[in-house]
Amino acid sequence: MSYLLYNAIIHGHPRADSILIVQDSIYHVGSKAECKILSSENTNEIDLRGKMLLPAFCDAHTHFVEYAKSRLLVNLIPCHSITDIEAELARYRKELSYDAKWILGGGWNRNVLDDPMALNKHLVDRIFPDIPVSLFSRDYHAKLLNSKALEIAGWDHMTPDPPGGRFERLANGELSGVLYETATEMIDRHTIAPPETAIIQSICDTVESIYELGIVGFHSMEYKASADLLRGAQKRGSMFRACWHFQASELDLMIDSEKKSYEGDEFFKIGGLKLFGDGSLGSRTAAMFAPYSGTESEYGILRYEDDDLYLKMEKAAKAGFATTIHAIGDRCTRQVIDATLRLRQTPQYRNLLNRIEHVQSIRIQDIPDLKRSGLFASLQPVHIANDIPMIHKNWKHIQEEAYAFKSMLKAGIPIAFGSDTPIETINPFHGIYSAITRRHQLDPSAEPFFPDECISAEEAIDAYTMGAAAASRSEMIRGDIQKGYLADLIVLEDYRSLPDEYWLEARSLFTMIAGKVVLNTF
Repeated sequence: MSYLLYNAIIHGHPRADSILIVQDSIYHVGSKAECKILSSENTNEIDLRGKMLLPAFCDAHTHFVEYAKSRLLVNLIPCHSITDIEAELARYRKELSYDAKWILGGGWNRNVLDDPMALNKHLVDRIFPDIPVSLFSRDYHAKLLNSKALEIAGWDHMTPDPPGGRFERLANGELSGVLYETATEMIDRHTIAPPETAIIQSICDTVESIYELGIVGFHSMEYKASADLLRGAQKRGSMFRACWHFQASELDLMIDSEKKSYEGDEFFKIGGLKLFGDGSLGSRTAAMFAPYSGTESEYGILRYEDDDLYLKMEKAAKAGFATTIHAIGDRCTRQVIDATLRLRQTPQYRNLLNRIEHVQSIRIQDIPDLKRSGLFASLQPVHIANDIPMIHKNWKHIQEEAYAFKSMLKAGIPIAFGSDTPIETINPFHGIYSAITRRHQLDPSAEPFFPDECISAEEAIDAYTMGAAAASRSEMIRGDIQKGYLADLIVLEDYRSLPDEYWLEARSLFTMIAGKVVLNTF
């Protein structure tokens, strides 16, 4: 199938207004007359009516299967009180559509609750006394279990905290049901997911829903079981580009497979070894150099000792795997920089595409070393919209370190943008607005948060396109509009003539992946 898209403003091509697509790739960018000469008789012509044609977006950091499963599982994100949570759990139980062996899902956020400690196992027990429950916090760094789940795991008031994690306890010493960091992973071997067929169908439905957001690809930070579900959806005909970053417990399995990072095709690639270096801002577990505001001894949780992190990275590197490391606190960010600099002392490891995820805080003096380390920075601007109050509360003394996007770009650090969905909205237009305005709750009337770190719309778009392509070693075939590049394209209004608030309501008018039209409003 061939397409001639004409009467367009083409991103990166001020003198062109048309593009010819043959099969899955861009064949020519130029005038309509030039494209017609090169096209065949059965080429489909589409008038884009003066709209802007851009490369399609790729979300560089998701938990996509979890996002898709949220259509099936408990979703507490809209809940802002204990009453809301209890009502939603009761509604979910009443309307449960399958025979659930475990109740899964999450989205709870103690930071918005009037009585945070009332969110514990006793609340969940009132609705689910008979079925085990495991619910992630919104930031995915804590879980809430009911008594049945604690019983199945064999945990009680005598259970010690694991390294890099914590069991929260009530005033009487018993477990509250809330687990933090590595403790959250210890329940996973007991949980039972919904039926595979239901999850695959949910993935297919979710992929259909992201085309209007201009997204045709994503990086997924999940277990192999989730990667298999993504492949299952592709076998059903669902069209998306995926790069899978595997978990620490799967490293030996991946080494035995004799695969390497960024092998595969443009529909499915293997990324790197995903490690969690620390926790999160919301849970006050991000590892910091200075204690959290208002405390004398809360520094967050650093999951690895310096040598342990290096040895994990070295083990992966020896097998040809890059490492993709979650780092939110400035102490953890520095640890990742140091481990990577140390790894680069070995010449054969210098070409690995090691990534640092989030970088929500970095000391300004560490930015040159971040550049020197060669780390690729995968960032999520949409977090800014919700994090500003928590930054004021927890990082009051280092607010200027938070989300230093402009400083990183000026230093020449390669970046890609993503969402961290389902922790935040997958909507990249909201991410663009957040990156260019830095306003709380995406509110146009709010004061920008450290506006010197705002970036331009073009820089934000580049991070979702060329940057995201480079984050999977695909920059020579995706993420740009050039002859020979894959025809992954979207059409937007000409945002250059519109106020910034356009991004709050923006939608793709036309979406194409691999030369196939998957959305067309023309």
